[in-house]
Amino acid sequence: MSISERHRFGRFLALGVWSAVLCAVFAALWAPSDTDPHLSASSLTVSDFAALDRGGPIETGMAVLGVASLVLLTAAGAIRPAAVRGVPSVLLAVWGLGLVVAAVVPTDPLTAQLGGPALVHRYASVAAFTALPIAGLLLARRIGGDPRAGGAARWLRLLSWAALGGAAVMAYSAGPGGRELIGLVERVLLGCEVAVLGVVGQYVQRHVPQLASRRRTEPRTRPRRAATGSP
Repeated sequence: MSISERHRFGRFLALGVWSAVLCAVFAALWAPSDTDPHLSASSLTVSDFAALDRGGPIETGMAVLGVASLVLLTAAGAIRPAAVRGVPSVLLAVWGLGLVVAAVVPTDPLTAQLGGPALVHRYASVAAFTALPIAGLLLARRIGGDPRAGGAARWLRLLSWAALGGAAVMAYSAGPGGRELIGLVERVLLGCEVAVLGVVGQYVQRHVPQLASRRRTEPRTRPRRAATGSP
């Protein structure tokens, strides 16, 4: 990939990731009032609202965020930051694909018994929201000693642990807690996850000008001419 192509890819990456982040945040905040203003966003999950409004802003936001995450993963493969290779890439793929599956496969309303598609939706969501914070912690450990990473490692560690803590509280609320404030807890969890994705996107984008500068400063060696002997 040439230097100009890397710059264009980096600008596209930034626009795509942050647009998806804004779309997801807007969907999570606006969907409750759009579906039914009398429903409580603190006691109903995002999936509950999605079940009441099939094809609405929540499912659209989830799908857009999942696709943007896969684009981010593709960009990381093209730009090749070493910290993202291996297990973090696999976990980012699980996150992106899990969001897309959860957006496409519908869940059932809260009052209905969960069927097969609803179970697929649930486990795809669980896999996605578990994979991303683990990827964030792995990335934080890998880039912790890199001075070019800025505060990315610190933010990844903070947000990832907050997301895992939110997932644990949400699991308790869904079981012994009797779904008390489950919607509020889930939205805090989603906010942490979306912020993790934003930090990862910023870290990957930061490698575009670094690679371009490295390419310009690399010494160019001229190919040796083949020696010609006299007949």
